[in-house]
Amino acid sequence: MIAAIAAAVVATAPPRCSSDPLIANPRLKIVRAREKGLDNYIVTVDVRNDGAQTQPPATRQHLELVQNGAVLGRQPVPVLGMQESYIAAFRVQLPHQSPRAPFAVEFRYVLDSRNAARANCNAANDRLPATL
Repeated sequence: MIAAIAAAVVATAPPRCSSDPLIANPRLKIVRAREKGLDNYIVTVDVRNDGAQTQPPATRQHLELVQNGAVLGRQPVPVLGMQESYIAAFRVQLPHQSPRAPFAVEFRYVLDSRNAARANCNAANDRLPATL
């Protein structure tokens, strides 16, 4: 009886994605630029393959840093192995502000290859809004 219940639970569980990039843990560091009127914003975020398999070898993909609809930067993301992480980093130079207003951005994962079903089986976690 217990074996039958366990088999039913496994049969009804949703299948785990083959490969599924996940964006998480955004961070911001501000460094004063050489020109005193500017600051360098160094924005980093983790991209992890949360799937059960490595992405196909020919996968081309990148991450965008977007603010108010404008792309502030692009960062290529290498092919990720199962549960492998990559730290994407962006440097944006902005006018110095004191006090500094919150830095609201969105990270967008973009799959450039045509192998979407095998390289990214779940688009629900392809965007991450962040206020830093």
